[in-house]
Amino acid sequence: MIFNSISYLVFLPIVLIIYYLIPPKFRWFWLLIASCYFYMWFVPIYLVILASTIVIDYIAGIWIENADGKNKKNYLYISLIANIGVLCVFKYYNFFIDNIIHLNGILGFKNISIPHLSILLPIGLSFHTFQAMSYTLEVYKGKQKAIKHFGVYSLYVMFFPQLVAGPIERPQALFPQFHFNYKLNWENVSSGFRIILLGLFKKIVIADHLNPMVANVFDNPQKAFGVSVYLGFVFFILQVYCDFSGYSDMARGSAKLFGIELMENFKQPFFANSLTTFWAKWHISLMNWFRDYIMFPLVKKGHAWQFVFLLVFILSGFWHGASWTFVLWGIFNGLMVIYTKSTQKIRKEIIEKIGLANAKSFRNIIQSICVFHIFAFSGIFFRAKNISDAFLLIKNLFSGISDNFLSIINNSDNARESLLYLGQNPISFYLLLLFLVILFVFDWLTNKMSIDDFFNKIKIELRYLIYIITIFVIILMSNVPQTDFVYFQF
Repeated sequence: MIFNSISYLVFLPIVLIIYYLIPPKFRWFWLLIASCYFYMWFVPIYLVILASTIVIDYIAGIWIENADGKNKKNYLYISLIANIGVLCVFKYYNFFIDNIIHLNGILGFKNISIPHLSILLPIGLSFHTFQAMSYTLEVYKGKQKAIKHFGVYSLYVMFFPQLVAGPIERPQALFPQFHFNYKLNWENVSSGFRIILLGLFKKIVIADHLNPMVANVFDNPQKAFGVSVYLGFVFFILQVYCDFSGYSDMARGSAKLFGIELMENFKQPFFANSLTTFWAKWHISLMNWFRDYIMFPLVKKGHAWQFVFLLVFILSGFWHGASWTFVLWGIFNGLMVIYTKSTQKIRKEIIEKIGLANAKSFRNIIQSICVFHIFAFSGIFFRAKNISDAFLLIKNLFSGISDNFLSIINNSDNARESLLYLGQNPISFYLLLLFLVILFVFDWLTNKMSIDDFFNKIKIELRYLIYIITIFVIILMSNVPQTDFVYFQF
């Protein structure tokens, strides 16, 4: 079941109404049943896999808390191996086999045959695996008490708003909220639906309309040149942002209806004026996970920070998918962050020498544009089907740019449709740009305040007018094929 579907539009109100009608002591059970049903909507059998790791981590948490010394660490290893093992089998097994076969071919062992697994990747496997590992790691570090209530622990992993695409929550953030003594609160309801509405706008109005334009470039790399390649990777990053942050908004909004607060996964990342700031605002829950469980421990052990940063970004790339394109995406971004941190002092001196030290606003705008384009460029590796396509697109990016501009200006052979509109009609293209501008203006207005604070400052008549117009636009723009959320595949 996906958030932008009629089925979820029916599912959510039913779950919500029953939730507030039943006694608080039964609410955990109702939410768990609803979460199981939500997950079984995709592939029912994968609930068994999820249940297996839940049982292992639940028992491991209790054993870790009651043990000491070597046994404590061994119980943690059992939990981590079980979770990472499931991830490796379903997500990475075929990738490793393909590379082993390829390596054997290079070495001359061409008759070696290793079977592949014909299995589907469980929806959101990487997300709930990392959340489950957070629990046992926090229990091991003594920052979280082992949960004795099996049902409540299961809900921590399976809570349906964030089950398939995060945010990846820490146990200290969710368990204190699982008391369920919530009363129906109009502020929570209005805030929740408002955030859901924003997420639907991002997903249906923008991301789904960008999808065919992006596919026009990345599915035909040999036909894309200059301007179209540039627009392709820029639109792809905007698609990912609207798609993933839209999901996160809908997850947060849905959870808030039940009285539960989830963390923000995105905080206006495209206004960041440095790559280090950008990564503190983009997919926050994942980057915090890598920071706390890999980066900090390795740095404390004396490893060079450059090595640690690069390792974290490579792992982040590999987390996204079992492909060398994701690894290259991680390497590229890791090197860019290392460069940013390493040259910070030199760049500051250059800025002072050329007289831009006092032009803070202008400098921030230029830096934000640079940060956006560096990250957007890396999206070529993220979206390309393979490494060959990625490098072909990079090569084609610098081919025929001047001819492209002349063709667009003269519109010879309907060049605007293929080069600028990327297969869309002009009205749809410019309407999409308008909605992107509206979204960025809204992000800028809410950059230093919450969405609730922003709307509470507006007169109630204008507030409801905005809601009505937004709903109308969402319905009007839902004329394209429904697509799954980009991060469901991870």
